[in-house]
Amino acid sequence: MGIFDMFLSEEKRIAKQQRTLTNRDSQPEDREAAARWLVENGSPKSVVALLTRFDMKLDNQLKDASERDFVYSLVVGLGDALDRPLSRHLGRCKNLAYPLKLLVETKGEQAAIQQVYELLRKEHEKDDFKPRRKTDLLVWLAQHTEAGAVEVAQLFLSDFDENVRYAAIEVIAAQDGADLIDLLQPVLTNPDEDANRVKVRIAELIQQRGLAVTDVEGVRSALPNTHVVTDEGRIKAA
Repeated sequence: MGIFDMFLSEEKRIAKQQRTLTNRDSQPEDREAAARWLVENGSPKSVVALLTRFDMKLDNQLKDASERDFVYSLVVGLGDALDRPLSRHLGRCKNLAYPLKLLVETKGEQAAIQQVYELLRKEHEKDDFKPRRKTDLLVWLAQHTEAGAVEVAQLFLSDFDENVRYAAIEVIAAQDGADLIDLLQPVLTNPDEDANRVKVRIAELIQQRGLAVTDVEGVRSALPNTHVVTDEGRIKAA
């Protein structure tokens, strides 16, 4: 810390260390020193500042991964002091992989799943055109089988973004006992659904599960040329 830093307010000192930590042009040893300062300070604002390192990427992937792992090792040992800053960071961060990993390790998988539900519901309520967070959260959720996942994923089946809709379908497909016909046939026959990738994935899922559609003509007119539907409602590859 510079000699004049003692005259800065706490908030400004934290901000200065955060700028160093998240500056690609900083020397690696300076970023490490900033990370150590922030974790030793230990205030909620310092911890949030520390977590923002996960939103910055270096061009050198190996060095970037090493620094991220170092920051992870610092914050994972904070215990309960991490709870509120991590929750705050999760609500607005750009890259979710490390924060969600932290959440699972510190609070357990079930708590992480419940928080992802909450985050997704908040994303659904937003009136913006930033689909990446929704997609990343849904992709993470698709790796888990948990009651409540279908209900949350359904919110995104009509999202404006194709990747979000596709990720929502994958969440539903991952859940045991999910009724794919009731849930996904309406997506397939929706005249506003113009993404062949989405239609093909739904067709594949219905075919793989050996299910029969209930709206044969509607499905027949909606299917891409990769699949056909029999009069009995069975989908087959064309």
